[in-house]
This record gives sequence, C-alpha cells and structure tokens, in this order.
Amino acid sequence: MLPATNKRLERQWYSMKKAFIALALLLVCIQAFAQQQEKLIDIIKPYGIPGIQLVCIKGNKIQNFNIGFRSKGSDKRVTSNTVFEAASLSKCVFSYIVMRLYDHGQISLDTPLMHYMGSYDRFDPKDPRYVKITARMVLRHTTGLPNWGGKYAELIFTPDSTFSYSGEGFQYLQHTVEKLTGKSLNELAQQEVFTPLGMTNSSYTWTSKFDTLAAFGSSPEAVNNHKNQMAAASLLTCARDYAIFLQALISGKGLKPETQKMMFTTQSNADWYKHNIDAETKKHISWGLGVGLQENETGKWIWHWGDNGDFKAFYIANPEKKELLVYFTYSTWGLHVTTDILNTFFSKQTWWPCLWTGYQFHELERMKAFWANLDKQGYNHATEIDKEMKQKDSGFNLPEDDVNDLGFILMRDEKKKEAVEIFKYNLDLHPGSANAYDSLAEGYDALGDKESAIKNFKKAVELNPKNTYAAEQIKKLEEAKK
Repeated sequence: MLPATNKRLERQWYSMKKAFIALALLLVCIQAFAQQQEKLIDIIKPYGIPGIQLVCIKGNKIQNFNIGFRSKGSDKRVTSNTVFEAASLSKCVFSYIVMRLYDHGQISLDTPLMHYMGSYDRFDPKDPRYVKITARMVLRHTTGLPNWGGKYAELIFTPDSTFSYSGEGFQYLQHTVEKLTGKSLNELAQQEVFTPLGMTNSSYTWTSKFDTLAAFGSSPEAVNNHKNQMAAASLLTCARDYAIFLQALISGKGLKPETQKMMFTTQSNADWYKHNIDAETKKHISWGLGVGLQENETGKWIWHWGDNGDFKAFYIANPEKKELLVYFTYSTWGLHVTTDILNTFFSKQTWWPCLWTGYQFHELERMKAFWANLDKQGYNHATEIDKEMKQKDSGFNLPEDDVNDLGFILMRDEKKKEAVEIFKYNLDLHPGSANAYDSLAEGYDALGDKESAIKNFKKAVELNPKNTYAAEQIKKLEEAKK
C-alpha cells in the first residue's frame, strides 16, 4: 500500500490534471468562439450590414453572438436583448399556436375557414372559390391568395391547386382563430408560447419594454408602426427568444407527437406559382405546415426566412440532430449572407433554401472573387478584371442581377462612385437592358449628376415604356431643374 502522503499527492496531481484539461478545453472553446465572431464580422462587413444577432445550438452547446450596431448610423450596440422585427418568422410561431389549438380540438385543419368566419371583408364577394380555403391550405401556402392584395385579396388560382407564398392567408387564419377563441393574436401567443417557454422579449405588438431595446428605436412613428398585430409579419423578438421557440418546436414540446410529425412532413411541393426556380432546387425544397422543409446531403431540416424590407431574418434547424441557427439583421442585404453564415457554423453543404428564395448572388463564389479583385485593383477596372477572370475561368459569366445587386450594396454603403462604375460595367455587358439603364440613372442621381440621371432614366423608359418608376423620376428631376 502507498503511504497516506503519496495518496494525497496522487489525488492532488489528478485534480490538477483535470483542472488543466478543463482549462485547455475552455481556451479552445474561447478561441473557436473568437474565430467564429471574426468570421461573422468578415461576412457582414462588405455588405454594409451594421450588426447581427445570432444564436447557434448544437445539442447542449449554445453560442450567442451579438455583433456591431443596431442600425446604420446608430451608436447603440447589438446585445442579446436587442429586439428586431422577425418579419415572416412570425408565421412559424403562429403556426405552432394553430397546431396547439388543433391539438386542443378548437380548430380543424380541413374545415373551410368560412364555416367559422361567416364572411371576410378582404374577399371579393363575387368569387365563390374562397369558401374552399382551410387552415391546412394556409399553413402549406396553397390558398391561391396573393402574398398581399389590394382592395381585395383576389385569388390568383383556385385554392389548393398549387403553391404560392401568402401573407394574406395567414391574416385570414389569424382572424379566424381570434374569433374562435375570443382572444387577440398576442394574447394567444402569450398563452400558448411566450409565457410557457419563457420568451420574455417577444410580442406581436409594441410594448413599453421595447422602448430601450428596439433596433428601430422608440420614436412615436416607430411605436405607431408596430401596433398592428399580424400573424404573418409583426412579431418583435430577439435571437435568444426565437432559439427557445425553435428548441421547443424541434423537440415537440407542447405538441402531440403526431402533430409535430405532420408539421415536418411534406404537405406541398413548394413549386412556387409563376416563380422561376430551377428543377434541381425544387427537388430539395417542400413545405410542411407553417415551416419550409429542406432535404440535402446531411439530412432533413426545417427553415424559414423573414423579409420586412430593411429587416432580414433566417433560421434553420435539424430536428434529428437537435441543431439550429437563427439570426436577425437590420439591413436590406441581410439574406445575402446566409450561405456563408451557415457554412461557418455547420459543415459545408448545399443550402437549398438560399437558392430557392433567390436573395443571395446566383454566382456566389465568383461574385465574391470579382468583388475582392475590385477592392484590390479599383472599381474603374471592372471590365479589365472581368477579362482576366474569364481567361482563368471559362465559366465566368456574371448574371446581370448579381452585378446590379453589388452596385446597390455599394450605394447603400455610401460608395456612390464605386456603385456608378459597377452600373456602367453592367450596362456594357447588357446594353439592351432597361434595368441596367435605370440602375445607372439612380447611381448618377445619388452622385448629384442630374443630367446623366435624366438621360439614363429616359433610355430606361424607351426600352421599357411600362417603367413607371423611371418616368416618375424623370418628372421629379426635371421639375427640380426649374
């Protein structure tokens, strides 16, 4: 037997060894976190995105990133409590509410909603087809309703005949469940989601708590703009809260197992009506009930995107692996960075939602290489850089839309001269494009060159007489000269 002193020394050694290992692991985690944070900064900076709020969860590992500033020109930093517009990520929380009401027996997914409503003032009374619309059709976007309508939400096809993304459908379902329950959307959300899950910074309408937290500020105009409760788009929340919701959703918390399975099972093929989506992408994207579905080389994922103009949001989650990521930005270009963000936190793979939604550059890697060369050699050398890259890459042929987006990214980042050089380069590539002339005109207008702006707007109208925007700009600029 070892003497007592030796045993004590041995225990102390093992304790020190464990502490050293724990410290080493902690340092590795800190270093990895710092590297990912730097990578995120590198991803968003070129697009002029002022800040990002992101949560990534893999099993028991939770990472929170709060980078940059709330909005362009703001001196207030993004924190874990900063509240953003969730935009269409609102639909997923509402869908969860509807499925809970379904589990409680308060609503049928397949009974026509008009059975509950009696009438609805957004529908054209002359069209009898509205009566066919059900909750299931709303949640899988097959109602035939437009995303947003005018005086009436006129049907663009017979209900349940194909897929077309619709905010109007969600508003119809919202009014239905409010009538059925006698409660407002936000009351239902508090009852069914926010309070049970502990989502303390979430609401479908403005609350005084957001006075110091909202990314868009708390001016009377901002407050007034966020009072309407809309299932399709008005959720105000933060990434931390939304990650809590996603954890509940992928674990099936609050839902019957068969109900959660139904949500994550293909209900529509998501072949978006009158949208040009390539055949290969269509094979990998479908729609469940309230959530998008992706199947790629690593498995099955649920996902959704959000777009309220300057507010952009995205989430993706793998129910089997218990992995998820959600982020919010206050930037027009917030969805152009999704692929790069996902490849930072997950293994590199095909992210079909990014191709299906069509926000990012179509030729992402080539555009990034082209952009890098522009930064090095100068934007006035765009044509020469194009020739150099074509010599090295026979497939190098940048789409007009990608180059146009780059011009506007630069313009939003106050790089107006660089933007004009890109618009001129794009026009050289597409001399018959009305849109190329229109964009160049906007660039000149931003620079203060009104004569060149008018000249190019006129050419845009000549090529496309239906371009009412260009016609209005010509009138505005010519009146300003008087």
